[in-house]
Amino acid sequence: MDQFRADVSRLKIRTGDARRDGVLQVVGIVLMAGGIIADLLVYESSRNLSDPRDIQSQIVLAIGLLGVTGVGGAVFLYASLARFLRFWLLRQVYESQSQVDQVVAAFQPRVHAAASTEPSPHLPPPELEPSSNAAAAG
Repeated sequence: MDQFRADVSRLKIRTGDARRDGVLQVVGIVLMAGGIIADLLVYESSRNLSDPRDIQSQIVLAIGLLGVTGVGGAVFLYASLARFLRFWLLRQVYESQSQVDQVVAAFQPRVHAAASTEPSPHLPPPELEPSSNAAAAG
C-alpha cells in the first residue's frame, strides 16, 4: 500500500477531497437514523390520539420523515460510491501507467539498436531476409 501511495504521488494525480465524502457519509447516516427514530416516535404518539384529523396529520409527518430517511440513504450511497469509484479510477490510471512503462521498456533496446550503425542481435541482417519475390517464386 505504501508503494502504491508513493507511485500515486509520483504521478501527481489529484485524488480529490476525501474528507467531503466522509462528512457526507456521516450526514447520510444521521439523516437515516434520525428519520427512522422520529418515525417511530410519531407512530408512538399517534397511538394515543382519537381524532382522525390528528392521526392524518401524524401520517403526513411520518411520510415526510420516511422521505428524510430516503434522502439520507441517497446521500450515504453517493458518498460511498464516490469514494470507491475515485479509488478504482486511481488504480486504473496507476495500472495503465505501469503497463505503458512496461511497453516502453520492452521497445527501448530496439529503438537504441535501430539508431546505432552496427546490426542488432535481435534482427537478422538485411541480406539474409527473404524477399517477397523470392518467397513467391519458390
